[in-house]
Amino acid sequence: MAAAAASPAMAKDIVSTLPPSSITTSSLTVVSACDLSLPTPDALACAGYYSGNLLNGSAEDIANQQAAIDSLPGDFQFDGDWGALVDNTIFTLTNGNQLNFGETMFGLTIIGAHFGNVAGDADNVSVFWLFDFGTEGANFVTLDDPTGWSNATLYTTGDPPPVPEPATWAMMLLGFGAAGTAMRRSRRRTTALAQIA
Repeated sequence: MAAAAASPAMAKDIVSTLPPSSITTSSLTVVSACDLSLPTPDALACAGYYSGNLLNGSAEDIANQQAAIDSLPGDFQFDGDWGALVDNTIFTLTNGNQLNFGETMFGLTIIGAHFGNVAGDADNVSVFWLFDFGTEGANFVTLDDPTGWSNATLYTTGDPPPVPEPATWAMMLLGFGAAGTAMRRSRRRTTALAQIA
């Protein structure tokens, strides 16, 4: 399934300098405006580019991740449990340019990425993207220019659409059967009337 199924909708570029949290020792500063169109599909919003690799478990960088994610639209808040994200962190691109976390992503999804030398003047930076993959979902995000990419983390993704209950399937099949029977009887009556006339 291609990631292009997601709707690019209204993009909002978040590029503010965030104040230091009570845990950080320095402020989280944007060194360059992040690029909403670097990934395909385009992100709805992004936070960054922030100097350095923020995608790790240090207390300062966890606080920086929380501040960056809090600046994105939506109500997701990263709880700071880096250990829970270990299985959602990748260090290899699929096909040379795809962020593939081994699961289908649905709805509002936040991905953080680090580039050791991102294309352009930003250099060594981290960025946080917000996507909306809707109910169709996406298996990966393609980086249009993977120059300098080193790692990415999937922070949150929506739940897959619900699968109908077996009782719902049974009712649907009974409904189709009843409709088919009614059509067949209607055809017999029409044929019988035509023979009488």
